Amino acid sequence: MPQELIHRRTRNAFREELVGWPLGAIRDVFDGEGVACSSEEPNVSGARRNLVERYYATVDWTNPSSVNKVLRVYEAVLGPYPEGDPNGLLGYLGRDGFTVDDKGRIRASVAVNLAEMPVHLLSDASAIYEHIDRIGKCTDTDPGQAISGAKSLIEATTKLVLNELGHSYDERADVPALVKQVQVALKLHPDTLAPTVKGQETVKRLLGSLSGIAVGVAELRNEYGPDHGRTSAVSLRPRHAHLAVGCASTYCRMLLETLDARRNRPAAASAGNAT
Repeated sequence: MPQELIHRRTRNAFREELVGWPLGAIRDVFDGEGVACSSEEPNVSGARRNLVERYYATVDWTNPSSVNKVLRVYEAVLGPYPEGDPNGLLGYLGRDGFTVDDKGRIRASVAVNLAEMPVHLLSDASAIYEHIDRIGKCTDTDPGQAISGAKSLIEATTKLVLNELGHSYDERADVPALVKQVQVALKLHPDTLAPTVKGQETVKRLLGSLSGIAVGVAELRNEYGPDHGRTSAVSLRPRHAHLAVGCASTYCRMLLETLDARRNRPAAASAGNAT
C-alpha cells in the first residue's frame, strides 16, 4: 500500500500552530491553496482544531498533488519564523524527508517525487511501494542503500511491466537484459525504430540514453551498493544518491507511461513507432 507522505505527528504539530490563528485566517489559507473542507465533524476539541481537521479529512495523504497543496499551507504557517524554529516544525518536516530553503519554500521529499510515478497502472504495485518506502527513508542518511534501492526499483518495474504485457522473462536475468527486453516489448528500443520515423537518428540516441540510464544505475549499485560484497569504504554523498534515484524515477516513469499509451492505442497505430 502507498505510504502517507506527511506523518500524522507532523500534521498535528502544524494543526496546533494553527490553533493560534483566527478562524477566518485558517479558512483563507486552506481555501487559497484549493484544499476542500469536509462537512463531517471530527472528534477533536476546539473550533480551530475542528476546522483544520475538516480540511485534513479531504486530503489524500498518499497523493503528491494533494499533499503539495498542504505544503503550501505549511509554508504560510512557517512564514513568521524565517530565522528560527521555535516550535520544532522544521524538525517534524525533516523527519518526513522535507527541507525548507532560504526563501521559505518546502522542498518535496524523495518519497513524494517517487510517488508521482504512475504505479496505479500496474495490477499489483505493492513491490514498487516497498522500494519507494525504502529509498525515501535512506537517501539522505545512507546513500549506498538508496542507490541499491534505485537499482531494485528499476529491476522490479521492468519485470512488472513485462508481466502486464504478458511476456515471460528469466528470473535470473540481470538489469541490462531486462532493460532490453522491456524496451523492445514497449517499442522503446532503438532496434524497434521504423526507418521512416522523423528524426530517426535523434530518437535513436535518446532511446539509447534511456537504456543507459537504467544500466548505469545498476552498475553504480554494483560498485558502491552495501549489499554487493564491497570490501572498502567509499565517499558517497546524498547528491550521488539523489542522482541515482532521480535517474531510476525518470526511467521507471517512462516505462509506465509508455505502457499506458500502448494500452490506449490501437495496435496498428503503434506498430513500428518508438514513442
